[in-house]
Amino acid sequence: MTEDACAPLAYALSGTTVGKPTSTVVRKASGEGATVTVVLAEYTSDEARTAMDAIGTALDECAAGFTATVDGVEHKVGKVAPELAPEGTDQAMGLGATVERGGRKTPAKAVILRSGNTVAYLSGTPSIPTALLDAQLVKLR
Repeated sequence: MTEDACAPLAYALSGTTVGKPTSTVVRKASGEGATVTVVLAEYTSDEARTAMDAIGTALDECAAGFTATVDGVEHKVGKVAPELAPEGTDQAMGLGATVERGGRKTPAKAVILRSGNTVAYLSGTPSIPTALLDAQLVKLR
């Protein structure tokens, strides 16, 4: 699979936005043994839905694994599996994978939530704490 086809999946797993949002806010959090990046991205019109669809398409095409460069760093991503995503937003998806960066393999999780034209990208290693996810859901509802 080409790097371009898998790019939306790589972006979601690494805490980077898909597409071209009009504005973003990035926060880092740690706790419960996890390090998490939270990106809130505001899109115009249907671009938020398009970003979500691009991640879903990339998951269909690249679930067996791929290599991609994100922000200048090569990521070797093993099998990517859909995971349970929370309810309460217009669209939501959860992802789990093993990512190798700089020769080190780590479990990676991502939860992507869309509410209207806003997409929240949460990516964490080795997990995303429930309290952080719940707090983000409250803000998006």
